[in-house]
Parts: sequence; C-alpha cells; structure tokens
Amino acid sequence: MTKTHVEAPSGFSIYLSGFLVKSALYGFFKLSYLVFTELAVELFVFIAFLGAIDASLKMWGQSDLKKLVAYCTIQEMNLILIAFLWGDAFILVCGFFFSAVHAFLSSLMFYLVDCIYRRYHARSIYVVSGIITLFPNLGFLVFLMVVFFGGLPGTVKFVCEFYIFSTVLSSSFFSCALLMFVLNFFGLVGFSKSWFNSLFGLPSTAAPLLSLDVSKKEFLIIFFSFSFLFFSTYFFYFIL
Repeated sequence: MTKTHVEAPSGFSIYLSGFLVKSALYGFFKLSYLVFTELAVELFVFIAFLGAIDASLKMWGQSDLKKLVAYCTIQEMNLILIAFLWGDAFILVCGFFFSAVHAFLSSLMFYLVDCIYRRYHARSIYVVSGIITLFPNLGFLVFLMVVFFGGLPGTVKFVCEFYIFSTVLSSSFFSCALLMFVLNFFGLVGFSKSWFNSLFGLPSTAAPLLSLDVSKKEFLIIFFSFSFLFFSTYFFYFIL
C-alpha cells in the first residue's frame, strides 16, 4: 500500500485514503461477522494490533513525506478496525466518526504533501527544509495538521482514541499499555520529527524564492478540510 501511494499521483492517493480503504475496512468488518466465531474476531484484532504497531515503528525511518503519511493512515485504519471488531455499540459510533475524521485528515495530509512537492519538486526531508521560513502560511497549515494528527485534546480523534484505548484496557492491560506507548510515542514522535525537520530546518535552495506561498484554490481546499475537523468535534459532542 505504501508503494502505491509513493508511485501514484496525489489525486489517487487522496481517493485511496479517503474512500477505498474505508471500503476495505467495511469488508473486514462484514467478513468477521460472516465467519461469526470468537476465534476469527480475535484473529482479525490481532492482525490489526500488529499492523498498528508495525506502521508506528516504521514512521521513524521514513525520509519520504508521502510514505510517512501513508504509514500514519495505516496506523489509524488498524486502530479503527480494532474499534469495529472489539467494541460495543458506542465504540462503533466512535469508529464511524474516527473513519470520517481520518478521511478528511489523511486527504488533507496528502494534499499538503502535493503542495510541498509543487514548490520543492521533491518529497524527501533531506531536500524539503525551511518551509516555515520560505512559505509561512503553508508552514502554519502543515503545523496545524501535525497538531490534529497528534490528537489535540477536545477533538474527535482524541475522544475516539480515548474510548478505543479504554475498550482495549478492559480486555488486556498489557495490550493497551503497549498499543498506547507505541502509537503515542514511537508513532507520533517519529511522524512529528520528520515534519518538524522540514518545517524548521535551514531554508532549502530547492524551492524558488518567488514561489507562491498558498494560492486561493489551495487555501479553500485546506480550509474546507480543517473546517470539517473543527465542526465535527462539536457535532460529536452534540449527539453524545
């Protein structure tokens, strides 16, 4: 899947992460109930558990920003699958909202990577550097995206992860502790480290100094995604 994202155009990556993987998630969910055995459900949960940990650990060694975003989407989708397979009716609602948030957040991340690529003609963190200096508005939007991915307290992602981890905790303390530590330390720190190097590093000569910061079209697309991420929080609290 990560190779598909790296080699595919950004438009297909947005479509794949925003829609196609949700179809695959629904397929796994239905398959687990068609088999309808406790052993089958536990097997799918174990696979999702390993997938989330594997994607989180691999974030540390990534130099391609698009591949880094691909691994973070894999991490989140495995966490959502755990919610669908192991939770009660309320956790299923959390998983549904988490899926919607993931669709917009991952699409936003891939679009921001495309914005960076159009300016630097590269996605490597060794080339992409000094975004906040050369393109202040784009740099601020990227920083805000990293904050949302980190699960800012009060957002839908933070609430959904809280209830998902609570469900895992009720089943196994060790599994919950391991999952929380790997996802929220190795995954989040590895993801943020690469982006912060690109944001706050020395300005790169790969980007022309006369490049436009953020165009009106780019701003409208990014603003729409952030608006959904903001207002979905209030809607989620309203239905609770």
